[in-house]
Amino acid sequence: MNVAAISQVSALIVGAIALVLLGESLPTGANLWNSLAAGVCGGFGLIALYRALSIGVMSIAAPISALAALVPFFWGIAEGDSPRTTQILGGLVALFGALLASREPSHSTVSREQFRKSVALASFSAVALGTGLVFLAHASPGGAMPVLVADRIATTAIILPLALFAKQGPKGPLIALIPPAIVGLFDTSANALYIGAISHGGPLSMVGLLASLYPVTTVLLARFTLNENLERHQAIGVAVALSGIALVAV
Repeated sequence: MNVAAISQVSALIVGAIALVLLGESLPTGANLWNSLAAGVCGGFGLIALYRALSIGVMSIAAPISALAALVPFFWGIAEGDSPRTTQILGGLVALFGALLASREPSHSTVSREQFRKSVALASFSAVALGTGLVFLAHASPGGAMPVLVADRIATTAIILPLALFAKQGPKGPLIALIPPAIVGLFDTSANALYIGAISHGGPLSMVGLLASLYPVTTVLLARFTLNENLERHQAIGVAVALSGIALVAV
């Protein structure tokens, strides 16, 4: 069971416990189907993202995946949100920055094929995760915990069999399972807050963008814990991409 599978099982367990304690049940009707669709998108998006991070440069793959923010942004506009001119400009800036960050470095620790594959996987991840945010927003009337549990059931149903089929079981002491389990806890908390923000009237275009600012943390951790070095044009691209997303969220 790889990191993605462990984190999702952890998220499912935490959500299920919360659901029981709150005395709630799974959503029904359209809310259930939207929750399951969000889980399917999230499952494939996470698989692609983790793979991109493992074979490429983390501080390049993460900002590209941040373009997931543009999916709920433009979807929200299509549904009636009215962003300001500066916010639309921010979306275009984010796209330009991601493209700049995606340029292959002249001196890379990964092969050209790995770099390109990492960029492609991160791009797919952005579309899948962004679409998942849209479905999750549409399922929000079903309640945070019920929606999250249904979402995680679908995600786990995709990731867990793949992990078992690949025979990617945990190696070493059981304590090694703690970090990915904590990831699942943070994942559940973040999605619960996202659904809460939507439920309280937050516009999809803005809330979705704010929910996609996680690459800031990823890039900083990659730089200071893994000592990843970026070439100048890539560093500029990372900064531009994140600045564009922040500009949209202002």
